[in-house]
Amino acid sequence: MESMDTDCNSSASSVSSIGKIDLPGDLLIDVLARVASSSFTDLFNAKLSCRDFLGAAEDEFIFQHVSIDKFPVIHWFPPSEELLLFLNRCVDTGNPEAMFRQGMIEFFSRARIEPGLEYLKRATEKGHVEATYVYGMILLSRGGQSGQQGLNILNSMKVTRSNYLKLRECRAKIKTIIREMWINNSISLNEVTCKCQERNMFGMRKRKFEEEEEVLCCDACGWYLEVLSFCKIVDGVV
Repeated sequence: MESMDTDCNSSASSVSSIGKIDLPGDLLIDVLARVASSSFTDLFNAKLSCRDFLGAAEDEFIFQHVSIDKFPVIHWFPPSEELLLFLNRCVDTGNPEAMFRQGMIEFFSRARIEPGLEYLKRATEKGHVEATYVYGMILLSRGGQSGQQGLNILNSMKVTRSNYLKLRECRAKIKTIIREMWINNSISLNEVTCKCQERNMFGMRKRKFEEEEEVLCCDACGWYLEVLSFCKIVDGVV
């Protein structure tokens, strides 16, 4: 313990000549949250460096922002109790990625519809891209009022030619997650009303932003084709 304190003091002195961590609590937590959001490993190392960091790292704000990308979505072997407690706390404190993962597991694997949708909704409200996509797809597939709500959510993603690559990356990540899961709950596609159908243009519409094609349809029509692809992913067709 004595050597640990010495290392902490010498490190702090070399950076800012403070001699010990003497930052205001809120500022220290904010700094650690930024570290945690980019790397769990860096947060872990910071916690080991001195007692001030160790105490501040237990703040809920840290768990809301910590990156959990290094941990698998699906654990083929039971995780350690320590890891399970950590991931559960991330979910409970409102970590967007943790809530997205929990929502995917609850909805598709455990077939617990309402809890799954609630987690996906909460992650969507936090601005999580993949959660927004999945939540919007599920609602759109239901048609009616839910379909309109899903369409509004998906339109908030503002898919244009310039960020179509981001949508493809989002879809690829979701596809990888779904392929690792036991799917016990699929989604059925209900009729989606769109203006293109009213103009008999539905068959003409094809979204290929990366090829700079002209878009010939309404938003509902475009997302309807997207939800068709999503259903195929869930069913293991693609």
